[in-house]
Amino acid sequence: MKMFSIKSIPVWVVLFFIITSCAKPSEPSIFNEALSIEFVFPTGGYARDISVSDSLLFIAEDQQGFSIYNYLTRTQICHFDTLFITNPVPFENVRKIVAVDEENLLFVYDKYGSPASINIYNITDKSEPDLIFQIDGETSSVYQMEAFASDSYGGILFWTNGNNFLYGLCDSTWHPQSVTKLIFQNSISGFDMNEEYIVIAAQQYGFHIVDKDNGEVLSTTDTPGEALDVKIVDNYACIAIREAGLAIFDISDIANPEMVYIKDIGELIYTIDAENDYLVLSSHAGGIYLFDISNIENPGYLGKVDKDDIGYTYKAVLKNGKVFAATRQGVYIFDIND
Repeated sequence: MKMFSIKSIPVWVVLFFIITSCAKPSEPSIFNEALSIEFVFPTGGYARDISVSDSLLFIAEDQQGFSIYNYLTRTQICHFDTLFITNPVPFENVRKIVAVDEENLLFVYDKYGSPASINIYNITDKSEPDLIFQIDGETSSVYQMEAFASDSYGGILFWTNGNNFLYGLCDSTWHPQSVTKLIFQNSISGFDMNEEYIVIAAQQYGFHIVDKDNGEVLSTTDTPGEALDVKIVDNYACIAIREAGLAIFDISDIANPEMVYIKDIGELIYTIDAENDYLVLSSHAGGIYLFDISNIENPGYLGKVDKDDIGYTYKAVLKNGKVFAATRQGVYIFDIND
């Protein structure tokens, strides 16, 4: 085996490693020309999911419950690791979290609780979340959970569970009578929606486009790989297709979507997000990948951050021009270097 001595390494390389080895996690550190670390929020458990508002970061910390941070001031508002304030039963595995910050609602999914449940909190006082309802039906295996402000109620919650797509209304409590369930023939995963329709990743079936008003399946389109997550950008559906990478479909003709782009990333891709001219993918063992989608039919690959740098990665989110990455080491905030 060939051995290297310090003398055989250029001086600039030695200086580079000395400088970067002295950097603290919260100090800027450039991994490539596209991304640099702004800050790191370490977590007690794995950061399995995140929800990001204009100032707040909500983290699902698996066996350690959940936390709320103000990421602008970099301060922790609360860490909550019990299901009931009056009965300190630890969370089993907090796997999903989503906030409707403007309505002071927080939804927290405990996958292996007794029972598995979506727990709804009033977060008017974010330092002391107040449990207002526990949904324990159709919650055995939630893949994705999203919530939005509603015109008629405080919020509307959507989630996928097995081969079911469900949604219902919530204000000061949950309204079980409002729950609607769409049943598919196969398991479904991630989803996204606009004012007219919902696009649902249907794993080995590809993706469904569903009428938002009546739940009718308008089309089903096969994908080269297993469709796990989706993001709608104008008239395009950007699909995370696990072993096949990234695919983009023109869905202007809802009945006949047309694939206009595909890229094999070389890693298994699980989540996708987009904002303005950027798209980000997360790969558990492969880190995160950033693209410029100003020309969405021909995205430009900008760079990646490897698992070796940030840890095993569960999710990446774009918000206000920054990338938030949920990993086993915590949550990283990246600046995008234009």
